[in-house]
Amino acid sequence: MFKKLALASLLASSVLYADMIGGEISLGIYSHTPTGSASYTLPYMTLNEEVDLENDLGWSDAQDAMLKAYFELPLPFVPNVKLAYSNFNQSGEGTVESFSWGGIIGLDGTIDTVLDLQMYDLTAYYELLDNVVEIDAGLTARYLNGNIDVTPTADFNLPGFIPDFSVSAPQSTDIDMWIPLVYGKARFNIPTTDISLQLEGNGITYQDTTFYDYELSARYTFAMGLGVETGYKSIHLDSEDLTDGLVVDVDSSGPYAAVVWDF
Repeated sequence: MFKKLALASLLASSVLYADMIGGEISLGIYSHTPTGSASYTLPYMTLNEEVDLENDLGWSDAQDAMLKAYFELPLPFVPNVKLAYSNFNQSGEGTVESFSWGGIIGLDGTIDTVLDLQMYDLTAYYELLDNVVEIDAGLTARYLNGNIDVTPTADFNLPGFIPDFSVSAPQSTDIDMWIPLVYGKARFNIPTTDISLQLEGNGITYQDTTFYDYELSARYTFAMGLGVETGYKSIHLDSEDLTDGLVVDVDSSGPYAAVVWDF
């Protein structure tokens, strides 16, 4: 009798332990092509006109890393947890006329720009359906941290014996803020196959900000929960709240690929 109770206790502990460490980790790379506009005006200055991200700043295709980790907690009323991280970097060079950005006013010449932005997600979610179709819903707290650097070079061609010269005055704009988002995920596991289709995203609209992102993907799972995933990732941000004086309206999207471990 004692042996049976001990065996039952061991099996129950093993199942509980397995449930406690359930989850998923994925690591991938995504390509993004930005479109849209931005402007930056210092306090007490005349409102600057918008600049085009592609034509003025010279932004184009870029590739960055993305990491996601899900942890399923087998406790009643306690939400599951998702952690995510991704880079969003851009750089470019453009030739501008009457260009204004922060303290740079009416520049004619060339500019070098760099965007270095990190996005960190903490998501609490519940599993609403777990079958052939899986549905999750929750809330995400997203932390944005980074900066935009604009380095202008205005060329001066003066007559006489004075040689041509240029002047460069870098302008840096910091981004440091939290944004709350509504989270959702739907996955369809195709019966009798190791293929699944998934749509996952976050989004919110409030005051002067509209922010959403989504991933549409297909996954093939091999042995021991290892698999590969490929799909399409899109980000939209229209906001005046990133930092004082900075206004952005940008779309960025492209394909991505990742390796996945479902444990």
